[in-house]
Amino acid sequence: MLSQWKIVMPFHTMETLRTRLSWYVNLRWLAIFAILAAVPLGQRVLNFTLAYPQIVLVASILLLLNLCYFILCRYLPIKSMVQELVFSQVQIVGDLLLVSLLIHFSGGIENPFFFLYIVQVILSAIMLPGNQLPLFNGLLAALLITGWTVAEYNGVVPGYTLGTGRLSLPYIFTALCAFYVTNFTGLYIIQNFMVRYRHLKEMIDNKNRLLHKSIRQRKTIFRYAAHELKSPLVMVKSTLQAVRVLSGDILPPEVADMVERGENRSSQVLEMVNEMIAITRYNQGAEKHVLETIDLQEWLQQVVDLQRDYALTKRIDLQMVRKLESIHVVVDRIDMERVARNLVNNALRYTPEGGKVVVEPFLLSTHYGFSVRDSGIGIARKDLDKIFNEFYRAPNAKEMERVGTGLGLILVKEIMRRNGGHIRVRSAIGRGSTFTAEFPLDVHAPFTASTEVVKIEK
Repeated sequence: MLSQWKIVMPFHTMETLRTRLSWYVNLRWLAIFAILAAVPLGQRVLNFTLAYPQIVLVASILLLLNLCYFILCRYLPIKSMVQELVFSQVQIVGDLLLVSLLIHFSGGIENPFFFLYIVQVILSAIMLPGNQLPLFNGLLAALLITGWTVAEYNGVVPGYTLGTGRLSLPYIFTALCAFYVTNFTGLYIIQNFMVRYRHLKEMIDNKNRLLHKSIRQRKTIFRYAAHELKSPLVMVKSTLQAVRVLSGDILPPEVADMVERGENRSSQVLEMVNEMIAITRYNQGAEKHVLETIDLQEWLQQVVDLQRDYALTKRIDLQMVRKLESIHVVVDRIDMERVARNLVNNALRYTPEGGKVVVEPFLLSTHYGFSVRDSGIGIARKDLDKIFNEFYRAPNAKEMERVGTGLGLILVKEIMRRNGGHIRVRSAIGRGSTFTAEFPLDVHAPFTASTEVVKIEK
């Protein structure tokens, strides 16, 4: 029956409520310490005549209960939201009862700390859904303070004072009225705040669900379009290649030039489609993670050599800095190749003729990787945060290279995320760029969503 209740929680999940309960338990340890520390202070320094043995007994009971709460909170499996709510309410009611005993043994309503009741009421309004349970706790607090005060005044139970003697009825009446006003006003304010907070949170959650839905739809369209475009593009490119090869010198120069340009354009669009497919597969986790041990320097030299012809056509000095010692690491070779190829190719594309590109591997105590440094056009500070967005190309990059997919760096970013690494960028207009890809040596180290994949350096 309870499991069928519709519960609107101020927190997002059962796990977050359990986190609040853990915080509540830890706060109670501080309260126990404060109570036990206050006993010798009141007895020997302030010379109050109170029921110190009973106060210590109540603190001991609270300590044992909190130990039980701690064990249950730490080791009891989470089964349902109702279970967590019952656990919360039991703690709040238990604390109210123990607080009433502590206040009674330490001066009753004469003790200025009798407003500690309200702390539990406020916590219940924050942690528990609806109005019923917080209102019940507020009424329980009012009944407890009233019951103990009336019983002490009429001699039903022994009273303990701070040394001012028997309290007058007007003082008791005024103190209780002040408590009622503070208690229920605070409860009303907190409940109104939580209602607004929960409403706002519900709106945010709905918007978040719509956002995730649109992202999923976009990825589906992205993947579908990429796959549907690939086959006709391959056919167009193959046809143009066949026309160029079979025609030989028969075609007029202007027609041959058109065929060549069409072939180049189809290659560029096909490259974009392949990158779109790769990004989608990485987002969906469809790419297999195959690890193998490689010599980082030898492997990186092969990647650099594949870009050598392009560097020669642009008259760019492409260098590979080699370390004296070998660097053997465990990597996903396909992932690493895509990262290195993209970074080196970008450096060559956006470096003018006569420039320089340097690739350098490194190995540190916890991570390894490589940097690609160029003397190219550089990237403006305002564009550095955008270059890892889909289809974005900096204005100066468009001026230098009209053709570009704007997907290479987003693919690099996804690969770094998948491998638990990050990429550092340092650049300035006219002063070149340095991209540094870093990977953890421990390939099994968990990667969290909070990890910063891209780091912009000054």
